[in-house]
Amino acid sequence: MIKKIIFYWLPVILWMALIYFLSSFHKLQASSVGWQDFVVRKTAHFLEYAILFVLNNHALQRTTLLDNKKRLLLSFFLTVFYALTDEFHQTKVSGRTGKPLDIGIDGLGAIGGLLFVLKFVRLLPERIKRLLTF
Repeated sequence: MIKKIIFYWLPVILWMALIYFLSSFHKLQASSVGWQDFVVRKTAHFLEYAILFVLNNHALQRTTLLDNKKRLLLSFFLTVFYALTDEFHQTKVSGRTGKPLDIGIDGLGAIGGLLFVLKFVRLLPERIKRLLTF
């Protein structure tokens, strides 16, 4: 059972560590053009939290007996809670600030992950679903 928990939760922990690591930089700039930099950074926020939602959901699916609704809700709250802690972390990084807008975008990313799980996973070919073990 411990190996199973480690196997399914390790990707979640590694992904959160990557988010934390990237948040530790003074400033990540994607472009010297202001609006392009804004779009790329906010898209990155959305995608990193959509992926975190999918990883949380998958780990909960494989390691708990929660029903679908409770699992999806807990996945959402875990993802948004991590977004809150990440923005708080950024307030401690020189040159960074924690922004409510980013928490909102992260939350939208979690909703994007939810929609992916609910609507798009079923459209994937069976061999890919088996590989992803959804």
